[in-house]
Amino acid sequence: MNYSIKSPHILAPINSVEEVVPLLEAGARWLYGGVIPSRWQERYPSTVLLNQRTFPGAQFSSLGEFENAVRLTQKGGGRFALTLNAPFYMDEQLPAVLDLVRWARDIRVDAVIAADPGLMKALARDNIEVPLHLSTMGLASNAHAVRMYSRLGVSRIILPRFLTAEQILEMIESVPDLEYEAFVLVGKCPNIEGVCSFVHDSPDRRWPCEWKWELEDENGSAPPARVSGHYADLAQSDRRDGCGLCAVPFLAAAGVAAFKVVGRGTPLTRKLQLVSTLDRVLASMPPLPASGLSAPELSGTPGWREWVTRCREEYRAIFGHPCTPHNCYYPKICGTW
Repeated sequence: MNYSIKSPHILAPINSVEEVVPLLEAGARWLYGGVIPSRWQERYPSTVLLNQRTFPGAQFSSLGEFENAVRLTQKGGGRFALTLNAPFYMDEQLPAVLDLVRWARDIRVDAVIAADPGLMKALARDNIEVPLHLSTMGLASNAHAVRMYSRLGVSRIILPRFLTAEQILEMIESVPDLEYEAFVLVGKCPNIEGVCSFVHDSPDRRWPCEWKWELEDENGSAPPARVSGHYADLAQSDRRDGCGLCAVPFLAAAGVAAFKVVGRGTPLTRKLQLVSTLDRVLASMPPLPASGLSAPELSGTPGWREWVTRCREEYRAIFGHPCTPHNCYYPKICGTW
């Protein structure tokens, strides 16, 4: 069966060829994943990032398996993106990264997800033509940044997680000639990724993604209550429980063409649950005007409260607990908590 591309569509994470057909059948139209060539593994430890994941379960096992997954995806009517989204690469690393992009181009991968402007300039310099999608690590948080990345060859912007729905609408209206992609399920993070140095070193960590830590001031004393209270709230965030289902109609009306499920290295059963839920949500969105509707006005839109109620039910079915502001991508959209 051929699963034709429709807009808006779903992106799903993948790390083995066996996951391709089930994810396409569940509703995904783009798959994205990473692979670490032996040349990189022999030279650098796992903490030197190639694609923002350090644990083996988040990667394809070999270039050959990755290529097979790309071909199988395209045979089924889907598209595949190679993840190369480290925030920057050192000069000594660029030759290996450029070789990997050349290989990806030659096997006809549909896009490369990148973040480093230096890599983008090197691709142009060496005439390595491949569609570029800007990772959230690239921090395109305003229209000026979007225009800059467009000049560097980027055709799709993966929107930073901290942007509000109204900021996203304003950005798309300012630069409408690019594609935009938004996070919807899993991966909610209180950090600003483009300036974050935490490492995704384990699928079991929630936040931060790196080492255990304690909060104290420079004298070793407890910090002010307003600071400790802020971090206590953040500690309630679990990046595995992030959700923005309620906002999908608003984002689609604003011009977001792709909705992303996070979870490279996540078990397939979980990915299928997330993708199938998002597929149902996309298929049953209430209509919204294409423009001129602000988030606070949504509460008066016919059917909107029923929509939010349904999305909250979907959330509970997935995660086993009620949704909260800490795990919500777009809390203003969902109304008063």
